Amino acid sequence: MSTIASRLFGAFVLSAVACKTASTATTTTPPAEVTKASPEAVREVILAASDLPPTHDALPDDPLAVSVHRLANGLTVYISTDRQKPRFDAWIAVRAGSRSDPANSTGLAHYLEHMLFKGTDELGTLDHAAEAPHLARIEQLYRDLRATTDPAERKQIFAELDAENQKVAATAIPNEFDRVYAELGIADVNAFTSFDQTVYIADVPSNRFDVWADVEAERFSDPVFRLFFTEMEAVYEEKNLSLDNPWVRTYYATTRNLFPRHPYGTQTTIGEIEHLKVPAYQDMVDYFDRWYVPNNMAVVLAGDIDAATALPKLEQTLGKLETKVLEPLDPGSLKPIEARVQTDVVAEGEQEVVLAWQTTAADHADEPALTVMDWLMDNSTSGLLNVELELSQKVPSASAGGTFLQAAGWFTVRAQLRDGQTHEEVEALLLGVVEKLKRGEFTAEDVAAIVLNQDISDKRARESNDFRARKMTEAFIQRRSWKHMVARDRKIRAVTRDDVVRVANQYLGKNYSAVHRRAGKPEVAKIDKPTLTPVELHPERHSKFAEAALKRPAKQLEPEWLVEGTHYARAALPGGPLVAVKNDRNDLFSLTYRFERGHKRERMLCHALDVVEQSGAGELSAEALKKKLFALGTSVHFSCEAHASAITIEGVDANMEQSLALVDRWLREVKIDPVVLRGIADNVISTRRDAMEDPDELAGALADYAIHGKDSDYLQAPTNAQILAAKPEALAKLARDFLDHQHKTLYFGPRAAPEAAQAVALGKNHRKLPLRPPVTYRKVPKPTLYFTHRDVAKSTIAVALPSRALAREQRPAARMLSEYLGGGMNTLLFQEMREARGLVYYAWGVLFAGSRPTDAWALRGGLGTQSDKTSEALKVFFELLGRPLDGVRLGSTRAAIEQEYRSSRVDPRASAWMVHAWDELGEKSDPRPWVWQTIAAMTQEQLQGFAASFSAVPPIVGLVGNRERVDLEGLKKFADVIEVAPAALFSYGSFPQGQSGAAAAR
Repeated sequence: MSTIASRLFGAFVLSAVACKTASTATTTTPPAEVTKASPEAVREVILAASDLPPTHDALPDDPLAVSVHRLANGLTVYISTDRQKPRFDAWIAVRAGSRSDPANSTGLAHYLEHMLFKGTDELGTLDHAAEAPHLARIEQLYRDLRATTDPAERKQIFAELDAENQKVAATAIPNEFDRVYAELGIADVNAFTSFDQTVYIADVPSNRFDVWADVEAERFSDPVFRLFFTEMEAVYEEKNLSLDNPWVRTYYATTRNLFPRHPYGTQTTIGEIEHLKVPAYQDMVDYFDRWYVPNNMAVVLAGDIDAATALPKLEQTLGKLETKVLEPLDPGSLKPIEARVQTDVVAEGEQEVVLAWQTTAADHADEPALTVMDWLMDNSTSGLLNVELELSQKVPSASAGGTFLQAAGWFTVRAQLRDGQTHEEVEALLLGVVEKLKRGEFTAEDVAAIVLNQDISDKRARESNDFRARKMTEAFIQRRSWKHMVARDRKIRAVTRDDVVRVANQYLGKNYSAVHRRAGKPEVAKIDKPTLTPVELHPERHSKFAEAALKRPAKQLEPEWLVEGTHYARAALPGGPLVAVKNDRNDLFSLTYRFERGHKRERMLCHALDVVEQSGAGELSAEALKKKLFALGTSVHFSCEAHASAITIEGVDANMEQSLALVDRWLREVKIDPVVLRGIADNVISTRRDAMEDPDELAGALADYAIHGKDSDYLQAPTNAQILAAKPEALAKLARDFLDHQHKTLYFGPRAAPEAAQAVALGKNHRKLPLRPPVTYRKVPKPTLYFTHRDVAKSTIAVALPSRALAREQRPAARMLSEYLGGGMNTLLFQEMREARGLVYYAWGVLFAGSRPTDAWALRGGLGTQSDKTSEALKVFFELLGRPLDGVRLGSTRAAIEQEYRSSRVDPRASAWMVHAWDELGEKSDPRPWVWQTIAAMTQEQLQGFAASFSAVPPIVGLVGNRERVDLEGLKKFADVIEVAPAALFSYGSFPQGQSGAAAAR
């Protein structure tokens, strides 16, 4: 469900249950009878609906070695084996999303996705027979709700829904999926819904495949939609978040313009407010019965799993789901728009122009050429938009992107406005670049560089089970055979300059969508909260189904710890230590040079690095330099913050020395054009002005200000006046000297440490740098809340309960408490605040134990909630932090940590960074064995004492919200409320008035 941290769930079906006949979603309304047919006819229907040919053996030129299978009931199974860790990604994909929603019940596919985590007649309840009459009454009440618009009647129905919800809760076990799967080590359990698909995902230990298959068969054979009334509150929270998100509003304005007579344009995934206010319970049941059938579904497995292991078990479990004849989906009208169509979106923050054209569906022959066209326009380095608009400083940022769905596609270009620019001017700039593309003002070498970089991108992505799963899911949803998918990658490499010119002229015409995001306060509807009685949670409850799951025997996996000399090596370079990790999978390298030097110590350093990224070197212009790097397949990223800075260089091993020499030259011989420098300054200041209006940017700045006071990172950056006054030579000197300071080098690549050490050293006469000061937190004598007003539907809340630097021996307790409170859906804060009360969309709490021994510690958390729920949400949040620890939850937490240590493996790409983090803490080797052993022996009393030391501290709160809807007077009873203006959160100072001379000159 969206991007909230791991949804974890699970159980084992008893042998008697595993063989039971699959049935439809539990409801008092009998589903329509499936027409009987001969077995031969049924099989023809199954295969016709499944519609993709099996590929039992991997294709010879397939780097993912995918095999595709079909179960007897038509369920398609994709498998890509990779043995790098004892886990696999397990996805279940359904070819139905918001496009399939009834026009009068939008959002239905999405809230059905939420409800399919609520359990079945045997999972998530103590007594299904007891809850059944109340579920039936709830179904009827939702029918009644749809039939009336009378406010008094609606109020009465909501009251009765709340009462019936409580009766269901009396025997319910909320989030039993999450709680049990966490103990089994099944992680990252989540789901997502989009136009053409709903997909359920999990990261499963390879010794838990049977459990996972049994649970999924139970889940999709007989779901029970209990606690629907409470869950709709979470959907309302998600809707309000989307209403506050300018990007989401701009996106849907674009799709409405492009597809005015098709669900791609007329329906949003979360749904329209008028439909969410009267959710269609029966429509949801009907939707499940219509689309969640095996001949419309696929199982996707990527990782430590193979066909011999998977297929027999899948046939016994998900293979028992009942097939049905699929009703055809209304195709809608995809007739192209005939002229330019403009929509304005009013929002706070940056202004921008977004242009989009209809292109093709995913399986069209022109898709490869359109994909290369996308990279030619924007590859973040040397694309036409990057060079023509960004390097020239005509706009602060510009980008492009292609979208290919099952039935249609579109291509988008966008650019942010600078102060003083009009939307019409920026639209003309974008169209000018499009015309360059159509005229073919690029070379065959540019296309070849794109093919190289696409190869590198794919090679990197193949290291991930997630990528493999996404690729296979994409094939199923878009109805592309795997042979087609493999051939498509070959076709990308065969695209020519003429192909790109042809598709650009064919698709990028005068008939396009133009969305102008304009500055102002949006008038958006809000969904008010209904009265909702909290659902009481009982962590000690388990269904018999879940108990069997937890007792299911499985071969124990053994943990793997990182060992110096085996998993990583160290070496001494002239500039400082090297941590090297060998890449045994491919020929790609990644190098990071990290310095204890940021804009707190050297005020203009970060700005200097920003300028370097947009400048040339010696006789090379910025454009020529960027193209040279791109042709090598090399990416370079400068990062800089208050106390640290770094350069990360990635690419192909064969080009590493050449790439390093080019980066060294870039810094030593940087060529800063004064006119470009002024343009960069104008764009920086324009972006800063936008940030001070953007609620999300303000939330981050307020959180840092509330927690750290004058030491907030946002108060360390150079002022606007300093940015405008910066001289080319002063910035160039910072760049020339950058590498000549002590630093740490982190290498991942195909070379052994001694060989890498000979090649990667940079800089000379390295100056010693002092360590950054320890992290500290603001001290307050009593609860204090810092408030910044924005006219938004949601409140964004940050919380801190600070302490001093604590001893190393307390770190296992910090790990345990963080897992107990957590950000996952199986943890205390999320279950109590969202599942039980519908108060928030997200809630998390983590013990920040510092990255160095001298750093202060703090219990920190965050909430996202509707403005009118703010006071109640904070009250419950602090009540939960002060509540005595629950022994049953602690047992589940301990088991989840054990399974994580046993089955997880540190990604080799992350290993050097992991070792660096241990170095920062003063650890001599991998500390995880000690942490695990300490947690295993830790008593409830010990952890309770540790937690109590934080809950007794006066809390600090940062809140960005709407003063018209947030109960500030009520909050004053809890804490001192201090209102903070946006200008006080940043170090920017005053902003220049009017348009700069340099901007006007261009």
